[in-house]
Amino acid sequence: MLTPRLSGFCLFLLLLCLSLSGCQNESAPLIKIGERTISLSAFRQEIKPLQTELVLLPSEQQKLLLRQVLSQLIDQELLLAEAQSRGILISEQEMQQALDDLRGNYSAAEYLQILRNSGQDPEHWMQQLRIRLLSAKVAARITRGKSLIGSPQIEEYYLQQLEEYRRPEQLQARQMLLATEEEAIRLRNRLLAGASFAKLARQHSISPDRENGGDLGLFALGQFPPEFDEILFNLTPGRVSPPIKSPYGIHLFLVDKRHKAGVLPLAEVEAAIRQKLQSTEEAQLYLQWLQELRERTEVQIDWEQLDKLHFEKAE
Repeated sequence: MLTPRLSGFCLFLLLLCLSLSGCQNESAPLIKIGERTISLSAFRQEIKPLQTELVLLPSEQQKLLLRQVLSQLIDQELLLAEAQSRGILISEQEMQQALDDLRGNYSAAEYLQILRNSGQDPEHWMQQLRIRLLSAKVAARITRGKSLIGSPQIEEYYLQQLEEYRRPEQLQARQMLLATEEEAIRLRNRLLAGASFAKLARQHSISPDRENGGDLGLFALGQFPPEFDEILFNLTPGRVSPPIKSPYGIHLFLVDKRHKAGVLPLAEVEAAIRQKLQSTEEAQLYLQWLQELRERTEVQIDWEQLDKLHFEKAE
């Protein structure tokens, strides 16, 4: 009979092994990609974020998902080997910039807590971020100078996608939001006498767009309340509207420019089309390169180890 202390230790070992089925050699290579290897323990670390999903799947679907992760890991190792051979690195400054972009307005501590709350291991997440940045650099190096997008392809795309560049009538306008009608009338009189709308908006408007001189940007019919559209789309550019009441206060509007409905000319959209077509072509070139790299690299997989992995829902 086992003593209570020994029994508890055996139970601990049993639970440790049953988190995945069967105790397996953690250090044994699960995958060999050229000279690089991925151990079973490293593979487990990769699938850890998927464990909640895996326990809900039947055994065959578990195996399918595990093989998908395995395929992604092989591609990742191929990229890492390529980066190493080309001397491509990610600097700490590049990492910090990527982190700042991802965090947005969150502090470092807040974002760290968000990662933990979502089941992410922050250290592993950082490793994956570095790999993503490295992959982007490798892809850029692989496809550099190989894009053949020129004027004929751009013009062909433009003609085939004309509807994509069709625009309704649009206005560029400014507004001033004021607390009382008396103030609106007083400021309108100053505008009619030649005062700058943008300057008065910065000084007197209570709307957040005051910082931009009341600039509303470019907009089409239907983006503002009907009572505003009725005034704005019948207002001659350069003319100031009468005071208009809303739940927010009293508005004054000025239309800067009117853009007629129609198709945007090729000259206005050429740069955007070039970028779109170039990105698509570079993605295809990269995938073609990766496929060729897979085919010429020896990959060995211990399928017996992989097929032994299955997850069971905790009781």
